[in-house]
Amino acid sequence: MKTNMGIDLMFLQKAKVSLFRHEDKVILSVFILSLISSIMAGIIYIEMNDLSLLNLAIFLSIPFVITGVASCVFRKRIVYLMLVILATAALYMGGVRNLWATVLVIIFVGIIGVVAIVSLEQRAIFYPVISSVEYLNIKEKLSLWDKTVAFMFNISGDLDTRNLNIDYNMRRASIPWSEVITTLKLSILIGMFIWIYLCMNPTWMGFDSLSSVPVYLFSLILYIPVLVMPFSIFMSMNVRIETKYKDFRLYDGIKETLKRMAVPIFAAFMFILIAVNENGFEDVFYFILISVFFIMFINVVSCIMYYRYFESEIVEDIVTKWKEFRPVPMMISIADKQRYRKKEPATPKRDMNSFGELELNDHSKPEF
Repeated sequence: MKTNMGIDLMFLQKAKVSLFRHEDKVILSVFILSLISSIMAGIIYIEMNDLSLLNLAIFLSIPFVITGVASCVFRKRIVYLMLVILATAALYMGGVRNLWATVLVIIFVGIIGVVAIVSLEQRAIFYPVISSVEYLNIKEKLSLWDKTVAFMFNISGDLDTRNLNIDYNMRRASIPWSEVITTLKLSILIGMFIWIYLCMNPTWMGFDSLSSVPVYLFSLILYIPVLVMPFSIFMSMNVRIETKYKDFRLYDGIKETLKRMAVPIFAAFMFILIAVNENGFEDVFYFILISVFFIMFINVVSCIMYYRYFESEIVEDIVTKWKEFRPVPMMISIADKQRYRKKEPATPKRDMNSFGELELNDHSKPEF
């Protein structure tokens, strides 16, 4: 009982390791307040004009724009904001429809807000997740958080999770395009499933045809990186459970779980068939094509912004806090070279095989 209490105490102490800064708390407050205000304003607008719930989309994207402006101010990226304003003014003067120009502003400023929120999510979940993983198969009783972590990261009950490690010497020379492509594949898979369910579900569809779907509805795609990208920090830091045979990478676990959650392809396929029956194959094909383009564009730009301006700060803070989280190795073996830090000259080296193997016999049962 005392051992379990000690484990719980260590877990609580490690879970309290925080990566939040004053700037992060301000950005989070701005997003929450703007989200609540936008939802309330959207509901009032819909009720007053007797519109469908999908018209709330433009209001749901506004918090990202406000958060993006706040993030640019904190990071002194005023030039970027000025360029967006000048580009928008040029579009208006060039005769581009006001709605298209507005959507482009929402996307290009909103993406900064999206990446800022993604970085906050990563700071919020990183150490609580690995604190839970480290003691996952030691605790006698798992909490709801532990069960959620085990499910999301696909951690089996027979995996010894204590030997958890990260690449704390990771440095970026350029944007890691392989990681961008991995994130993009997952974003398209999850994003298209959600998008098809949202736009082609007969229960939600309030439009005469897919060709009449308003362009501002595509601003909801800004939420897809918020759902997928937070877990990329586990890929960047190569967080893994080291075993005698093959290391288990946490990002591989979350990736498989997200894929399984998007498996109900049959329902999505049925929605596509209904849409084809009501709108024709050509309209559905072009709608899916435009949707894939918007999902790819928003996620690629989000990844570039994240790896270019946000990731290094998060990685640096994680590494700084790592010694607080893990002051000494959780597990060590005789063959671990780091154990022998002092190398005296002419000291004979012993063959590790001569140490033999430790066998534990169960003497509680009689031998026959």
